[in-house]
Amino acid sequence: MKVIGIYTKDFSLSHDIIEKLKERGIEFVQLHSIENMPSRVGVIITSSAEGREITKKKVIYADCFRTIDSALDRAIHILHGGERIVIGVDPGEYPGIALLSGEKVLRTWCASSPEEALSIIKEILKDFSDQEKIVRIGHGAGRYRDRIIDGLKHLDVEIEVVDESRTSQVRASSRLERNEISAIMIARSSGSSRFDTESKGFTNGEIKEIQRRSRIMSGGRITISREMALKVLRGEIRLEDAIRRARN
Repeated sequence: MKVIGIYTKDFSLSHDIIEKLKERGIEFVQLHSIENMPSRVGVIITSSAEGREITKKKVIYADCFRTIDSALDRAIHILHGGERIVIGVDPGEYPGIALLSGEKVLRTWCASSPEEALSIIKEILKDFSDQEKIVRIGHGAGRYRDRIIDGLKHLDVEIEVVDESRTSQVRASSRLERNEISAIMIARSSGSSRFDTESKGFTNGEIKEIQRRSRIMSGGRITISREMALKVLRGEIRLEDAIRRARN
């Protein structure tokens, strides 16, 4: 199995890369010279200034990425043959997100809202702008699912809606872990690219649920209006902000 090689004389950069590699449990080799590099090194992470010296290995310039994690994602993607990038999304109030290179899981997230999930997905798409990509999102939690899909429609990425009935059987110790595992399962399942998010009607039950949650979050002091609850459902305003407005 090929591993990542680290080559840089920049102590700070080297420290940050190695710290992240250890944190994520990724095997690596620290290189002190670009001469006679081990054959098991499949990709080298270095700086853009030092990387120009390397011609016999695939190279990642860590300082050209948003974060060290993003650089590592790209390096692992290369090690696993540069297969299609798959982003799995378990929709809901706290969406789970999984980033896969083919079948290999690169990273997972549990977002605090559909809007944060959308931001994470867009950053991933930028990181892999030159690669084949697909976003697979579970069919449940319609109002949250549609907010994410609507935010991606204008981007150059294939979107599939996946039957997530299998993910309801996931057993995990926390919501964060459960949502992330579900996102991995969704990413590994094929779906349909035919879907409709144009119908924005919400049921009385959905509206009342948002109002109920506003009472809980405000300690029983405030119930937001139906109009404000609809804005929350459409993603126009966060529930916390709707409660704040109702107080004023």
